[in-house]
Amino acid sequence: MTPNPDLPLVTIITPTYNRADYLPEVIDSVLSQDYPNLEYIVLDDGSKDNTVEVLERYAGRIIWESHTNMGEAKTVNKGFAMATGEIIAIVNSDDPILPGLVRAAVNALQAHPSALVAYPDWVMIDPQGRPISYHTTPDYDFLQTVREHYCMPGPGAFIRRRALVLVGGRSTHVRYVGDYDFWLRLGLHGDFIRIPQTLATWRDHPNSASSAARSQAMAEEHLTVIRDFYAQPNLPEAVLRVKDEAFSSAYYAAGLAAGGAAAARKYYSKSIQLHRNSRLRGEARSWKVMLASLLLPGAWVDGMLRRRHAAQVAAMQEAARRQKG
Repeated sequence: MTPNPDLPLVTIITPTYNRADYLPEVIDSVLSQDYPNLEYIVLDDGSKDNTVEVLERYAGRIIWESHTNMGEAKTVNKGFAMATGEIIAIVNSDDPILPGLVRAAVNALQAHPSALVAYPDWVMIDPQGRPISYHTTPDYDFLQTVREHYCMPGPGAFIRRRALVLVGGRSTHVRYVGDYDFWLRLGLHGDFIRIPQTLATWRDHPNSASSAARSQAMAEEHLTVIRDFYAQPNLPEAVLRVKDEAFSSAYYAAGLAAGGAAAARKYYSKSIQLHRNSRLRGEARSWKVMLASLLLPGAWVDGMLRRRHAAQVAAMQEAARRQKG
């Protein structure tokens, strides 16, 4: 496709580690976008599989490097430093994007010059790429992001280059919830725009970062992020007013990530305690799960959650099949 100098250059960055099986699908999904001014950078973070062989097949079509393993945050920051585009996106190496995403993101940001971020609706897919569930993202509300510990932009989000000047890159001390940390910091500086189209995917598989990382470390990171956020000086008064709500929600998120009912108890207990001092009403959390985790044997609760999750996945898959055909 011939570059068009009247359109902004877009840089897409894909950090990858041991994703050779999924990587070609992702690269092809980017290269097939109907947008002419596209720079694509793929950074191999020291993979031990045949990722380098995959990347060599795309020589001349992408910019790629392989370096010694240093973690996703540093790899993304390296990509930010290499990027020359006015608009930048991170596309994970197991989450292909859908046709038209780049052009839709550019159109959204051009239509809203003050916006720093544009993000689409997305679909969860299984390891084979089949739809599991469709996710309509909410219109952006920064206070909701803070008070409900809720990361509104999902896969397929695009940012303006000037956003990196405002907040820098990814925090290297956050391993598991770096997206939420980044959007939380950036939300203090400008508005985000929702693209009301399903244009991105998130793949649910046993080795995905979020699936593999449910642990004490991930739980503690939810709390570290919100503590660091509220440690900043000169926060807006509206943000300060929802501090109890924000910490209550962060403790709830920590409980979900803790890896089991027994490990979650201390987090759920603190969430409930803080909730008494907050103004949260009807937020998306399960009081049944929290109270069961506090009152019943951990193994019994974990079994209940596994059965509930299996039923939810089956229901979502059936709904996706009906929607598709």
